[in-house]
Amino acid sequence: MSSNAFFNLIANVGIKKNYLPWETHLTRKLNLSSLLGIFNVIIALIIFVSLGYYDSIFECCVVLVLSPVVFLLNVMYGYMAAMYLFTFIGCFLFYFLSVKMGVQSFAFLYYFPLIIGIIQMVGRKETYFHLVVLLIFCMLSVISALISFKLNLVSVNVSSQIIESIKYINIFFTFFTSIGFMFIISVEAIKQEEQLKSALQQKEILLAELFHRVKNNLNIVTSLLNLKKNSTASIEAQNALEECRNLVFSMALVHTKIYNSNNVDNLNFKEYLEDLVCELVNSIGGKEKVEFEMKSPPVSLNVTQAIPCGLIVNELITNSFKHAQRPGIKLSVKIDLKEINELLVLEFKDNGPGKINTETNGSLGMELIRSLAGQLDAEYSFKNNGGLHFTLKFKK
Repeated sequence: MSSNAFFNLIANVGIKKNYLPWETHLTRKLNLSSLLGIFNVIIALIIFVSLGYYDSIFECCVVLVLSPVVFLLNVMYGYMAAMYLFTFIGCFLFYFLSVKMGVQSFAFLYYFPLIIGIIQMVGRKETYFHLVVLLIFCMLSVISALISFKLNLVSVNVSSQIIESIKYINIFFTFFTSIGFMFIISVEAIKQEEQLKSALQQKEILLAELFHRVKNNLNIVTSLLNLKKNSTASIEAQNALEECRNLVFSMALVHTKIYNSNNVDNLNFKEYLEDLVCELVNSIGGKEKVEFEMKSPPVSLNVTQAIPCGLIVNELITNSFKHAQRPGIKLSVKIDLKEINELLVLEFKDNGPGKINTETNGSLGMELIRSLAGQLDAEYSFKNNGGLHFTLKFKK
């Protein structure tokens, strides 16, 4: 077995199939950090014995016995139980090393890589409570060590020559342990980032393909409605098919715009309205029969808002072409889209006689607008103000 395969085998101990990516990497970081700790304690034992320092042998042996239990807890109870034991082992060892070696040994420096490692591993909103508890536990251990120093609760029976050697060893090991923790955390963070990027890229490709397929399917429906309209002799049937075609087109246009913009989250609604109105004018009335004006800042909407809002505009324009045209007077349609106090306000006006076909409760147009406004959780109103005046307000 290669070294890389061995480290991966150790790192993956306790990982469950239902783990989220961050849980998987937290478990891997904890396992590798535990392995690094075991390696450090073994090296420390060898150095202590070679120097003739035996006072901390017992604590090191206790750590070597408890450390494999971290992996066992990972398998049986999950990463948080293992994380608590990992913290306890670290605080236990570093407390006794500090008080038995004394202040001059700099053994208390081991607390810094331990605390940094805990923050890096458990520093997430999902584990915030556990992070606070673990840090409090570490602080209590540090405070206990300081009190022991102050009150001389544990006598230091180590020669100054050994203390001098141990001091430099502790400084080196603290630095080495910190580098080791940071390396483990950095490597796992890079792997997690690569996985997230890959998942995001796959999601974007799937969404783009979805929009492409929906766009194509809706365009096919539009073409079929056009063919059916052209093959139908009844004027009433032609008008009904034309209305259906326009509704389908307004939905297809949303997917076309999003697919072409490579932005699956938001749609430039101003550009969408311009294209939609142009198509409707050409389809229903022709430019020579209508004067159109639109005012709108660049506004972005998501798909769930853009489609119902576009269908409402479609219904209003169709209503104006049907009921607002008067002999000798050119039809004027104005759309004003603006943001007021975190609300998006859409105002639609025409210069017709004020006849509101959608006002009748039983009409399909009124039911459609009411349903679409409900999807937007919007407020809307109709009034006669020199023509039809419709106002729609909803939150983005």
